[in-house]
Amino acid sequence: MRINGARKTAIGAAIGTLLLTGVSAASAQAAPATYSIAVTQTPATTTTYAGAAAAKCKINHLSITRTSMCLYVDARVDLLKNGKPVGSASFTIKHTMGLKSDNLKWGENFTLSKAKLVNAGGVRVNASVKGGKGVKTNVKFPQGSTLGPERKGSISYAATVAKKKQLASPASYTFTFNKPGYTPGGFSYDSAKYRCDDTFWGPKQRTKKPGCVFPAFAPSFTLSRSDAKVKQSANHILDAQRKITGHPGASKPLHRITDKKTIDAHRKAMCSKVHNPNPKVYDCDEYPFAATKEGGNPKAGSTRIISASDNRTAGARLGGFYKTERVLKNDAYYVRIK
Repeated sequence: MRINGARKTAIGAAIGTLLLTGVSAASAQAAPATYSIAVTQTPATTTTYAGAAAAKCKINHLSITRTSMCLYVDARVDLLKNGKPVGSASFTIKHTMGLKSDNLKWGENFTLSKAKLVNAGGVRVNASVKGGKGVKTNVKFPQGSTLGPERKGSISYAATVAKKKQLASPASYTFTFNKPGYTPGGFSYDSAKYRCDDTFWGPKQRTKKPGCVFPAFAPSFTLSRSDAKVKQSANHILDAQRKITGHPGASKPLHRITDKKTIDAHRKAMCSKVHNPNPKVYDCDEYPFAATKEGGNPKAGSTRIISASDNRTAGARLGGFYKTERVLKNDAYYVRIK
């Protein structure tokens, strides 16, 4: 077929226009694919275990005692092509942290489990941890290692707390995942909040070294009825807990207060009208304790005249318990009678 000159010119112009606007080139070549990494981490729920020696580990739970934590979560990495999944890696992350009630340095171990890989080879992982204001961290982990085999890491913490001060913060974990040609992805989550303090001071010197605890866990103060030195105190507390609705200190925690005027007012409200036949030999014992928010209410409390020696021995043990467990103002705790 022959094409005259005018028609050739028109066709050439049309092709030139298409090339300039990109219509013909774009329709001839598909848009380049985009690759990205999407990540998910199942939020943990908080569980506490009263009296446990160490936090118990349970998948997708955050478990704590006064000085230990186990955080155990599911995680997943998805490889996407143009927003659609083309591969995945599923695994768990387990953290175990142990605080020290008389030291501002502590440690943590964490493990990324063996991953279930579906077309997801070559995904590399990095880990970082922030301890919050006043807390330095040092992370040891095979940074840039690939998902697949189990990977272990450790974290060392060191807090700095001023005299008679405290700090409270969770650790913040960040995991990032990358693969050549893919936009990286990552997620972050927190540990249980820990608290470090240097608040146990007498007039001139410390009465307890600074240290750290998990304040959300309510520890238990225990007395035994078989201990002759505190038998009367233990019996009174047990009887009071049975009598008082809600059993403060047993089924519900007590909360420490430290203001001396309030404590004295609580004690006066409970004991000022109680007859003491010999104040040198006997004390008025009140429950709930005067140094608690729940104390000071005669209608919801109990008093009993008991041996002064017994009462003061029990009181000294309670003070020691406050130090050992770092029970500060407004902290919750239970009272257990054996």
